Amino acid sequence: MRIDNSIGPRITDARTARHLTLQGLADRAKLSRSYVQKIERGERPPSQQAIVALARALRVDVTRLTGQPYDEDTGPEDQAVHAVIPAIRRVMLCYRTPEASLLPPREFEEMAAQVEVVNRHRRAADYATTAPTLPVLLTELSTYALSAPPDSMAAREGFALLAQVYRATNSLAHKLGYYDLSASALERVAWAAGLSQDPLLVATSRYLLAGAMTREGAYAAARQVLREVEDGLREVNGTEATGMLGATLLKRAVAAAAAGLPSEMDACLDEAAEIGARIGHEGIYSDTPFGPAQVKIYRASTAIITDDYDTAVRDGGALVMPAEMPAERSSHHYIDLAHARVVTGDRPGAWAALREARKLAPLHTRKHPRVRDSVATLLRLERADDQTRLGFGRWVGVTPL
Repeated sequence: MRIDNSIGPRITDARTARHLTLQGLADRAKLSRSYVQKIERGERPPSQQAIVALARALRVDVTRLTGQPYDEDTGPEDQAVHAVIPAIRRVMLCYRTPEASLLPPREFEEMAAQVEVVNRHRRAADYATTAPTLPVLLTELSTYALSAPPDSMAAREGFALLAQVYRATNSLAHKLGYYDLSASALERVAWAAGLSQDPLLVATSRYLLAGAMTREGAYAAARQVLREVEDGLREVNGTEATGMLGATLLKRAVAAAAAGLPSEMDACLDEAAEIGARIGHEGIYSDTPFGPAQVKIYRASTAIITDDYDTAVRDGGALVMPAEMPAERSSHHYIDLAHARVVTGDRPGAWAALREARKLAPLHTRKHPRVRDSVATLLRLERADDQTRLGFGRWVGVTPL
């Protein structure tokens, strides 16, 4: 069965346009020929590391292969989210000279309360609620922070809130596949965090930057940034810094796994597990989730990165997800688990994991490239007349030809 709107045909088109053979592309990407062939045929969903390697070998952006942003076949709710993107771009261009005359800021307490709501919706992957509020809130907070006396408490507090809203903007842009806008938002997070003079916010901005570096295949740079963040956090007292240190170690475990450094990966996971055991519960630290269950999630995630799919399925499938786990994180776990189950041949289990991800965070699941790749592979390998599964495929934008 041929599948429309999937990564395999895009890789084939890019490869043939560059007059590359399968073997030539595999050699450039340092992947096996059979693996690349299975990806092109839709018989195997690619790992994120493979997508990055193939994009680099083909000299194209990752989004050229994944087809993001997925805005061509969206429903009314999705259209409303995508429709906000032009306004966000405009506001971000004016970050040093906000259009204050068009929108004077509200009282600080009112803006602070809305930022907390934005943070909560971001962790819940509720983009439809978050997106429309971002342009206005960014303009108000920029106006407030920039009009306050430099280095004053009001300025620092304003920039602290602004950094959090830029973080939400980065998350929205990344999840929707606007990677250029996501990169710009990361720069704004760092700018506002620095002016806030809050060491935890500065650490968070670098933590987010390292995550983007890892997604782009800059593993050495990501690991270096994360080690610097860890060193700084070890010098800060308090539970917030300790929890953020645990989250940073987990992020470095992913970068180390992708870089093919299992010893560093295991050391990071083990230290994070010790911190999680001391804390004893799931929590939010500098607006970043961490806890014992997060460590288990990352153990399964790094197992996938290192091609240890049996371990990922065993440990990831056995995880009992805490009720307090943010939907953004729990849905991502089930997306990863579905990928691992596809690779290991557990197709019913893969569909079950995808349905769980959809239940937890529908828009996050619908817009995730790994979901499209998993669904495309499943439909390619299965019967064409299962209307429930075909319906799921149409829902994520993957349809048989």
